Amino acid sequence: MARSLARLSGRCRIASALGVGALAASLALAGCSSSSPKGGGTIPPLNTAGASNGSTAPASASGGASAGASGAASASAGAVTAESLSDPDLGYTVVSIPKDLDATQTKVLQDFIAYDKVTWRIWFGGGKDTTGIDKVATGLTLQRVINNASKMAGEGQHAQPPVRVSISEVVVYDNKTVAQVTMCVDQKQMKMIDSNGNDVTKPEHKIQVPSSTRMTNPDGKTWLATEGQRGQDGECSVE
Repeated sequence: MARSLARLSGRCRIASALGVGALAASLALAGCSSSSPKGGGTIPPLNTAGASNGSTAPASASGGASAGASGAASASAGAVTAESLSDPDLGYTVVSIPKDLDATQTKVLQDFIAYDKVTWRIWFGGGKDTTGIDKVATGLTLQRVINNASKMAGEGQHAQPPVRVSISEVVVYDNKTVAQVTMCVDQKQMKMIDSNGNDVTKPEHKIQVPSSTRMTNPDGKTWLATEGQRGQDGECSVE
């Protein structure tokens, strides 16, 4: 079973501090260029031998019970939908999720969304408060979020929503300790604001990129973001 993320083809680079892959993803992840075609699942999954894959067809973003996503999310009663995973108050919209996820894949998805929301709260808050990130991330990803939050706070900038995401695939491996979530992140309507309230948005902030996050399950209960990669602007679409 492969334990590292499959690499995107092309030239790899470390994402710049504010050239986010989504802002949340790129501040936490290493970035690579890709020659993949446009579409939802542009980043190849981990070696899928012995893996369980969710369908990449988007599910309806309507109905369903609300799923708690702060801190370490837990499987909630009722249907998990794109709408239930969204957070209008945060300015975070899940546009689509895979169909027919089993219980384990659903838990991975919920815990990934918990991680994604915490990181976006950090960027929207200008990196000043990293409360809760240690509950949803570990390893390299945790350290990168903390380091880049400190950098953002020092520069006196913060991101301004909205952000939209489309989850294309959730892969869980047979030992149930490693998983991968692949998505497309649309931050074309997002802005960067400086300490004086001025719009300092640059073209590299207003992007739509594919990203893939490795999740681990060290305690057998909670899935934590631990490693990731992203593609380039325009290599996927949120739909």
